[in-house]
Amino acid sequence: MSNRIVETRTVRTLGAPRRDRGQLVNIALLGLLLVAALAVPYLGVSSFFVSLSSTILIAATLATSVNFLAGNGGMVSLGHAGIAAASAYGAGWASRQGFDPGMQVLFALGMTLLVSLVYGLLSMRTSGIYFLMVTLAVGMLIYGLAFRLSSVTGGENGISGIARPEWMDSYWIYYYVVLGVFVAATAALWVIGNSPFGASLRGIRDSESRMRSLGYSVRSYKLGAFMMSGTVAGLAGLLAVWHTHFVSPSSAGVDRSVHLIVMVILGGVGTLLGPLIGAAIVVLVENVLSSHVDRWPTILGLIFILVILFARAGIAGSTRKLYRRLRARASSAPPPDRGAPDGVSTPDGTHRAPHHTAPHPPQGKDLQ
Repeated sequence: MSNRIVETRTVRTLGAPRRDRGQLVNIALLGLLLVAALAVPYLGVSSFFVSLSSTILIAATLATSVNFLAGNGGMVSLGHAGIAAASAYGAGWASRQGFDPGMQVLFALGMTLLVSLVYGLLSMRTSGIYFLMVTLAVGMLIYGLAFRLSSVTGGENGISGIARPEWMDSYWIYYYVVLGVFVAATAALWVIGNSPFGASLRGIRDSESRMRSLGYSVRSYKLGAFMMSGTVAGLAGLLAVWHTHFVSPSSAGVDRSVHLIVMVILGGVGTLLGPLIGAAIVVLVENVLSSHVDRWPTILGLIFILVILFARAGIAGSTRKLYRRLRARASSAPPPDRGAPDGVSTPDGTHRAPHHTAPHPPQGKDLQ
């Protein structure tokens, strides 16, 4: 027993530096990306590029909320666009009533928590395709209510002229606010995903019946995960309505939720930077390529097919797998030749004599 304990501790000790090196690489990469993002307004780029970067970060924040559910809980949601739209409508209604931006935040947060609770209560009893269909149904319900409740939502015309705080009027200051929210939301969900709560959530994803038999409250975990994910989606909806100063029923459309799933799959489900990569691809194709190509959804579909065929783990996931494979191959390479073995002639004609090991002194019964 003691030998096994020693071996286990030895293996853990030897494996620790590799994990530390991997974490250092991830931290260094994230640091470089953060420095590059902070430097965007100082690179002499146009206001359009800074505004486009804000759009990418808002979409990445919303995709991160979807990625948290899909990666840790195995729950693929087609209703997160509805949560973001509910938050945007809450801020828009408060703005139309003459409330200040602080009250807009409170109304947006209240609508976010209410809608997320409805989503969670209706879907926590389901899993797999049934979970997908429930979130789709609730999302379509929110889309329909945005049309029907015209006295609150403005109907087809939506709500326009939604003002954000005065100190955010500058496009580059607002960019930094969006960047800060994205980094904070991503870090918070990453910490939760690597906590005991996240480990339990992944256990429910892998075997719900087993976790239930072990005494875990599966429904409570699902509801808690959805509330956390919905809160991040609501923050993204608030940032989006402050960015465009407008919200309409199309914000809750099913196509928006489908785009979020495409972002997550393109970047890599369960990866840290996957939502950002996927959001950048989708937003750039939609806002830049669409000005040169009429059928930009076809181009996006081709990109999606190529990623599915050649990088099934997504761009970030496949890159991580390739890095690990190359590192494993480098660590398993044979050591360099340090000379000819004993008793074998070397290329220069010399002969290396075999090395004889002195016999061990007799011990125990052999000594007798």
